[in-house]
This record gives sequence, C-alpha cells and structure tokens, in this order.
Amino acid sequence: MRTRRALVAVALALPMLLTACGGGDPEPADAAKNPAAPALREVTHDLGTVKVPTEPEAVIALDEVAGLTLLSLGIEPDAVYLASAQPRAQEILAAHGVELRKIEVGKTPELERLTEDDPDLLVGTGAAGATGQNYKSLSRLAPTVVLPIEGEWREIVRRTAGFFGEKELGERQITAAETVLGTAADAVEGERTLSLLGNSFGSNDFTMPPHVPISTLIAEAGFTRPAFQQKEAEGYSVPLSKEYLPEQDAELIVVPRGEFYTPDALTDNPAFTATGKVVTPDADVWFGMSGFAFYASAHDLRTLASGKGELSSAGNIQDIWTAFLGATKA
Repeated sequence: MRTRRALVAVALALPMLLTACGGGDPEPADAAKNPAAPALREVTHDLGTVKVPTEPEAVIALDEVAGLTLLSLGIEPDAVYLASAQPRAQEILAAHGVELRKIEVGKTPELERLTEDDPDLLVGTGAAGATGQNYKSLSRLAPTVVLPIEGEWREIVRRTAGFFGEKELGERQITAAETVLGTAADAVEGERTLSLLGNSFGSNDFTMPPHVPISTLIAEAGFTRPAFQQKEAEGYSVPLSKEYLPEQDAELIVVPRGEFYTPDALTDNPAFTATGKVVTPDADVWFGMSGFAFYASAHDLRTLASGKGELSSAGNIQDIWTAFLGATKA
C-alpha cells in the first residue's frame, strides 16, 4: 500500500514534491495588519485558521485546481501557477483571460516572485501538496487558504464554497451535479458494472476505493463496481500488481487519460484480460477535486449510462463548463 502522501498525489493529479521555498515557522500573515484592508472573514481549513479579506483585490492561485475552483465561485484570480499539469483547467482559465504562469509541476513559486505580486490572498490545493508543505512560508507573505481534497464530495464543495462566502453557490453546484447523476441513474437499467482503473507515469496501475469522491459519484449514477473495487481501503488509491488485473473486468472499463495518465500502459499489459468496453475520459475530470470536476464526472457518467453524447475531452470541455455555469446560476 502506498503512503498517504503518495495516495493523495493521485487525487490531485500531480506529484507531491517538496519545494525549496520552505522556511522556519513564522507567524501567518494577517490581513488585519493592513489598515487599508477591507472586511475580513475567518476561514478554518485543514492547516489552521486564517483571516482573509471578504473582497480580495489580488488573488494568486498556486495550482490549476485552485484557479478553476475560484473561477467557479465567481472569483477571477490575478494569476494561476501551472503546478498540477491539468490541460483542461488551463483551457478554461485561458478562455476567461486569466494569466497562466509556468512552473515546475508539484512546486510552489519562489517567495521573491510571489512578493512582487503583492497578493492579499493565496489559494492552493491539498494539505499534503506543495502548498501544504510550504504553508508557513506562504502564510508569512499573505493569508493562505488550502483547499480540501479529503471527504465526501458534497462536503468538499460546501467547505470550499464557505471559505469564500459563497455557500449558496456551493449548494447550487451540488444540486447541479445531483441532477445529472439522477438522470444517469434513471438511464441505468438493471445491474451495470463499471470498473475504474488508472495508470500514472506509465508504470503505476491503480484503482480507487469506495469512499473517495469519484467512487461515490459512480455509485450515485447507478453503476456497480467489480467486487475487488468494492473493498474498503485507506487512502485515495489502491495499487494493482499484475495478479490483480484479471479481477477488474466489467461491462464498462474507465481508464482516464491525462498529462501523467496513460491508459495504454495498463491495457497493453499482458495481464490485463478484461473483455469490457474500454473508454478513456479526461483525467482532470475523473481525478479532480472541485465542484466543476464533480459535475463534469457526472456528465460523463450520464453519457456512459445513456449511450448518448461525448465523454469529457479537449474538444468539449468548454461546453461542459458553460453548462455547469448555466446550471449553477442563481
């Protein structure tokens, strides 16, 4: 079994690497120290409690997941660092005119570079990721919020939306995903099996245990997983050595494709003897941890259940995003 940190890496769709910008243990920055700061909101996230401006003027997202989450909540970040290598998120952000900044995957920017931005809010994803590893150093520069990746998918949406004073919008995002999931469940006739598999970096085969968000979304869409995938396990992924591959067969076999996710490396393995139909939707969607990712996953599950429409890809991600915005509008 992988370590907890390695498992979280799968959920984030990026390698969790330490960065060189770690430091001592300074006190977190407090927007209240700025006499010109607007009203503050107290936010309690996985790494502590911080006061953030209710109407931040300079917001920097430290990865694409954070950037897309902010955008979905009506907050346009001033810049987004491309630390999680998620092309679909990058396309959506670029279409909204958000500045995208290249950086080594799994890293946070140098503090000197962030200082030049003079942010009043930093947002990153995952306590075990780069933002979490460098939280104290980042907090010294500006109030820093770490988005959750653990928990039931509705709770992740509620917590995240609450951080930014958008609880009602968070509830609309949940309702939108539930509506699509309900349509998918209505289209599933009898017991239909779906196997969720993945391969990262061409060498790591895995599946997802029942408790993680994508697994619960699959269940709510009316699909049944293979017996092996119904076993409870700690963490966010279950490694699959070659002797377990024959147990992963199902009517539908979903093997998401992404920057670091290579379906062919799994399906070309001689030990992979599954006979079901293999489909390769976008890994940014299926392994994502945001309100939009959950909605887009529901979209794909409805497509698989009904046999109508197209799975998430570079060709239609903007259309799915537009539908998401429309479904969550007040």
